Amino acid sequence: MMRLSKLSLWGLLLLLASVGSYASVPRTQPNWYAPKGYFTSLATKLSTSKRSGRTVSIVQIGDSHIQAGHTTAPLRQKLQSTYGNAGRGWVGWYRLLGSNAPDNYKVTSAGLLWQRQTLLKDEGSLPMGVGGYVVGSSKVGAFSISVSSALSPFNKMHVLRTASSYPLTSFPVSQLHKGTFSVGAYVVDTLSWSSLHTEVSLRPDRRDGDEAVYAGCVLFSGQGGALVHDIGINGTAYKHYAREDYIEQLALLEPELLIISLGTNDSYSHAFSMGEFQQNLSQMIEYVQAALPRTKILLTTPPPSYFRRAVVSYTRRGKKKRSHRSVKMSYSFNDNARRLSAEIMRYAEAHAIAAFDLFSAMGGESGMSRWISEGLIASDRVHYSVSGYERQGRLLADALLMALK
Repeated sequence: MMRLSKLSLWGLLLLLASVGSYASVPRTQPNWYAPKGYFTSLATKLSTSKRSGRTVSIVQIGDSHIQAGHTTAPLRQKLQSTYGNAGRGWVGWYRLLGSNAPDNYKVTSAGLLWQRQTLLKDEGSLPMGVGGYVVGSSKVGAFSISVSSALSPFNKMHVLRTASSYPLTSFPVSQLHKGTFSVGAYVVDTLSWSSLHTEVSLRPDRRDGDEAVYAGCVLFSGQGGALVHDIGINGTAYKHYAREDYIEQLALLEPELLIISLGTNDSYSHAFSMGEFQQNLSQMIEYVQAALPRTKILLTTPPPSYFRRAVVSYTRRGKKKRSHRSVKMSYSFNDNARRLSAEIMRYAEAHAIAAFDLFSAMGGESGMSRWISEGLIASDRVHYSVSGYERQGRLLADALLMALK
């Protein structure tokens, strides 16, 4: 009898798991799974947060579907209207990376050329930050950073910096508490004001520190309630987030619930490997449970997407029969997203964590004709319109609020 090597045995187990993952799993609620009582403690904390003045932190991380902020916005609005508004939450300094950002806040900088790293392109010279990026400069002259949030006034701000970086002071003048808590290379400074503000200017306090390396900030309203953070990096997949040094940074946001919304970039390849995806998913969850043992986890499946291919044709026109080139886009449904979504739901049940099947809630492949006809999906058939992302966000928010009742 031939013996299987450890490597081939592992491959066989992955194959069997992946085959089983495509079968439908019966659930008490359509497109939703959570172990019985899984959200009881979270529901209790949220229901008493406004009265007690407690902040309940909820973090949603993901890819380009999350970075622009449109998907998370309905979740923030519904949770805060129900349980209290603790503030805007995480503010990513994406503009300093030369990337897109949510339109309900603005971050600008003057005086420095920033070195930039993200989870997608990490050269390792700077420690990775909780937002999936870091900005820094080794040659530091005078500089300022402006943070504005017109729709969400704030009277307290957390600023994340490396322990050797300059603390940031502000105008209007604030009370500064340096390094109130830390994780890894980063410490959190707290700036607080006696009244609400919609814009502040940050400048370095050169009496302490010798570099400028920062990872973003968090805005608080000074009231109890839900604090909903949206963290996304364009192009990322599970393999980019599945790193111990990054997951540890999430503790700086003190999440009671971590929503992981990934999968599009994992599945968007004709060479998609279910075994590789399973390893990345499992590794990431293991890191989360080790670093954040009290945090509830909610996985969401990716929305439907299409592969796109340019079809080039040539025709001869006119008396001189000149060749005319035309390009037409051809689309084919990305069935890998369906397979990956089924695996996420299977994994959640097998490991007793929560999951929302966004792929099925949107109608899967059969439902896409309606989304396309209503202009809810972008021309690349991978990304969605603002209204499309907002509809996805409402689907998730409604499912979570029902589970919290």
